[in-house]
Amino acid sequence: MFLFDAHCDILSAIATPEELISNQHHWDVERALSNGSFIQVLSLFAEGKNSAEIKSKMETQLATALSAEKNYSDKIKILRKNEDLSRWDTSTETQKIGCVIEAEGAEILGGSLSEMDRLYEEGLRILTLSWNYDNDVCDSIAGNNRHNGLSAFGKQVVEKAECLGILIDLSHASDKTFSDVKDISRKPVIASHSNSRSVCSHRRNLTDEQIKGIAESGGVIGINLCPDFLNDSGNADIMDIIRHIEHISALVGTKVLGFGCDLDGIDSLPDGISGVQDMNKIIEILLKTNYKEEDVKGIAGLNFTRLLRHVL
Repeated sequence: MFLFDAHCDILSAIATPEELISNQHHWDVERALSNGSFIQVLSLFAEGKNSAEIKSKMETQLATALSAEKNYSDKIKILRKNEDLSRWDTSTETQKIGCVIEAEGAEILGGSLSEMDRLYEEGLRILTLSWNYDNDVCDSIAGNNRHNGLSAFGKQVVEKAECLGILIDLSHASDKTFSDVKDISRKPVIASHSNSRSVCSHRRNLTDEQIKGIAESGGVIGINLCPDFLNDSGNADIMDIIRHIEHISALVGTKVLGFGCDLDGIDSLPDGISGVQDMNKIIEILLKTNYKEEDVKGIAGLNFTRLLRHVL
């Protein structure tokens, strides 16, 4: 079954294009391909509060991804336009990973709207507005309420991104940032790696109202495998993943659901999952429940590619 994972931080964990193919982390091309046809969103990510340093590290990671595509064109294809998707979501392409570039934090823009044009040309298609700190665009759910939501510059960023065809990702956004973006957005928004706050009370998760807001926009939510976001105890297994899927599907239906595993961005994984090679274990359990096969295919990947076809 075709799989789409909407968030992975492997680029921040490696130093060379070669390591993207094979490594000892949660994700690499070889293990992803063991699942069959697969699209991976590769995140540009750097910790810290210094915006210039964060941007520099993100640019280095982007260069690594572009070099990997050039040096391993038989294994990696960065997807930039609508028609690129069809070889993967029809399960025709099983020898090569399709990759979508995401920036986890608007620091990548360096405070300049014009940077978005260059980054779009190089492959950026998803922009997560913030990580765990407030920036010049918005407040983070873990921040200090610097702007009381979305800044004036942030509003310009959202508008330009939507004009270009860059998806806005609201994972990590403060509740006020979330509502501000929803107020001005004219395109679908996503939460690439977030769960349900009703099922697990961690602040990084989404409220039921936020889940409904994403559904109303036509967006998709990627279920995060971080144990702290799956179970209030901090200990989780595959059935905790299923509980979040069940809650969200009962609330807004299955077409809003996907995966955003956060591999290599989290310190531990649920029991039964050791890396990308185990994603099909989740699919197997879903197929044994009351979900129709068509719905499981949507959750596995087709919901996200349907959205990308609408936006790109």
